[in-house]
Amino acid sequence: EPAPWRPRSHFVEYGVALDGDESVIDEVLVVPMLAPRSYTREDVVELQCHGNDLCLRRVLRACLEAGARLADPGEFTLRAFLNGRLDLAQAENVSRLISAKSVAAADSALAGIQA
Repeated sequence: EPAPWRPRSHFVEYGVALDGDESVIDEVLVVPMLAPRSYTREDVVELQCHGNDLCLRRVLRACLEAGARLADPGEFTLRAFLNGRLDLAQAENVSRLISAKSVAAADSALAGIQA
């Protein structure tokens, strides 16, 4: 039996994604970001797979079948706000940054996030 995974924060690890039948479906990079050193100040794991649509869908399906769920729009920013990483003005500027249509608008919103 393999040893339990003991992630190191902000350290990229190589691995494979498995489906429910334990078949390899892709090679992946895993980036754990342990609290409080993440955007939300919660433990987060970023999973990077190959960029084609088939690979992405297979890995996403395996994650969902294993118990993960899709984040709601704005959920990470809401969690960052609730955990004190962002104040309300900064959270509003995240929304402005995401919807920015010009470099000036993006720069303005980013300045408001970094304030």
